[in-house]
Amino acid sequence: MNKCKLTLTLVLSLFVTGLMGQEYTGPFTHSLMSEKVYDLIVGESSGDRAFYYIMDIAPYERDRKSSDYSGLFMESKYVVEKLKAAGFDDATTAIVGKSKTWDGVSAEVWEVSPNTAKLADYRDLAAILGQGSQSADVTAELVWVGRGTQAEIDAVDLKGKIAVTEASAGRVHNPAVKAGAVGIISYYSPRPLVDPIQIPNSGIRGGDNATFCINLTPRDGHVLRDRLLMGEKITVKAKIETATEETNIEVPTCLIKGSDENAEEIILCAHLFEGYVKLGANDNTSGSAALIEVARTLNELIARGEIERPKRSIRFIWIPEFQGSIPWAMQNKEILQKTLCNINLDMVGLWLSKSQSFYCLHRTTMGNPHYINDVAESFYHYMGATNKAFVATGVGRPDATKPVYSVTGSRDPFYYTINAHYGASDHEVFSDWGVQAPGVIMITWPDNYYHTSGDRPEICDPTQLHRAIVLAAASAYTIAEAGEEGAAKIASEVASNAAKRMAIKMRHDLSLLNGATSENFAGLYRTAKFNQDALLNNELATLASVMELAPASALLKELVTALQSNVKAVWTANGKSIDAAMKLKASSLGVTPAKIVLSAVEKSASKIYPRSTPKVKEFGYGVLRSVSPELMAKYGFNQRGAVNHGGEIAKLTVGGTNSILDIKKMIDAQFPNPDSLESITKYLEMLKEAGLVEF
Repeated sequence: MNKCKLTLTLVLSLFVTGLMGQEYTGPFTHSLMSEKVYDLIVGESSGDRAFYYIMDIAPYERDRKSSDYSGLFMESKYVVEKLKAAGFDDATTAIVGKSKTWDGVSAEVWEVSPNTAKLADYRDLAAILGQGSQSADVTAELVWVGRGTQAEIDAVDLKGKIAVTEASAGRVHNPAVKAGAVGIISYYSPRPLVDPIQIPNSGIRGGDNATFCINLTPRDGHVLRDRLLMGEKITVKAKIETATEETNIEVPTCLIKGSDENAEEIILCAHLFEGYVKLGANDNTSGSAALIEVARTLNELIARGEIERPKRSIRFIWIPEFQGSIPWAMQNKEILQKTLCNINLDMVGLWLSKSQSFYCLHRTTMGNPHYINDVAESFYHYMGATNKAFVATGVGRPDATKPVYSVTGSRDPFYYTINAHYGASDHEVFSDWGVQAPGVIMITWPDNYYHTSGDRPEICDPTQLHRAIVLAAASAYTIAEAGEEGAAKIASEVASNAAKRMAIKMRHDLSLLNGATSENFAGLYRTAKFNQDALLNNELATLASVMELAPASALLKELVTALQSNVKAVWTANGKSIDAAMKLKASSLGVTPAKIVLSAVEKSASKIYPRSTPKVKEFGYGVLRSVSPELMAKYGFNQRGAVNHGGEIAKLTVGGTNSILDIKKMIDAQFPNPDSLESITKYLEMLKEAGLVEF
């Protein structure tokens, strides 16, 4: 009897354990699309081809032929050529404006005394010449200025001489020139231990007083430093030629047309230029190369009839970072009015294991609540689960069910992370208050070669490129083809992740509460409760966003409402847990349990619900800049902004579902430097007077 009972217990135990394992790993081992479609995307796409695109576009770093400025850039022509070969007859390069840019032409630095030797040549490594340098032909003595502090500069005679520094030329240039220097030689490197021949793609800004900057590698710079510190008098001849060129702002583009011409769009982008000097292989030729392959893969599969033409169109744009995405957005309001979301492929090709890096997905802020976060995150988890270490061995471990690698690439596991919002790239343009097409960024980080001469093709991994292509293509296609059934899957994914996100935030806050003192105890309790309020509002709004995929579906509405109720139940349960933890801590501290009592100002703020007016989207990108300086001054704000998070505050008014107090909670839950309730209220009152918000 006992033996049977024990056996039954073990069986049940194993069964339950298995179920628990499934329960825990479930979100990581399923895909939002059918296996067949996913497999087709994996099989058709190629990281090797994307790597060859990088080799074609960025075989060397940063120099550009003068003839490039008289027509379309080589990169623009290349992208359109590849797109047309892939069947995009509509592929073209849109011109969205004109710009002027600095361009290096030539630079040589020769030591003429006491030795005759060439120290630097632009033709050897373009990063040697700092951006912003002006033409020069000088012979001058070198003077060591160390870190280039004011004290070090004041301690030497720089009149008519060239300052040599281990600091960045951009920091040292202006004070050195003010002291009489005719140029700067720097061997600064952000990562000298990673790569002793790495030079930053940096420059100088001296206005009318600009001279020139020569960047040496740390390896060569140390030799020059030691000679100067030994008292050697060194004279060099520097001959520099630079130019200012007028350019078109070019945006190669193509479109996979949806089956419903009246349906919405998804936009994928990558920056092909960062300024018009040539930059690196990973930043950002890799994103642009991967985007070519995403477009080709989806178009080819659709053309062959292996996957259905999606209901919604998928648009691809290759842009100069910000310099192109901003005017493109301003000139294409009609397209953006029906754009659901954006996927931005920034630096996506880095060989992750060699750089101890990750492929990061950065989510939107709460001001852009949208299911794009959870769709992309789902595929990241799926890629991670099916591309672990056993891909390399396959011995004694579970099978790698969906390995994604390239012929010439690594067999590394997929190293990835899901992170909070990160700006500083083109998805910010789409996420702008005036655009409201929430954007996520996919990016490899950290990057030991970022903005340096070391950003060459050899740092890229065809396997990582392949995975980046699959993730972008799968995410975009899932949204583009989603109807009622697809929307239901996405909504369930959002709700599942919502519970996890709320639990993670609670765990963090309870940890802080556990370490509370009698002085900060009540404040930490209040923070924990308010953070749950903030996350609840965000998750409810995210679930609501799924309705745009099938707005007429009563069944989807019923599901979304039910899932929202589930999320509210999680919020209620978490609140009870926080209350219980608070009472326990109060007892251990010997203090009275805390209560949340709203101030009169908070009560007032909780009753005011600001809502964006139609004027916001009518204006489009940069609508906050339409607020006049006079109006800003009236409310005590300057043109740079009145608050730390003005853009986020404004975006939290979309839909009118958040009170001013809700907005305060959501700002506090996201940022380490939150704005006061008073400043948020004043800011919203200003936007109201500007006609951008109504209460």
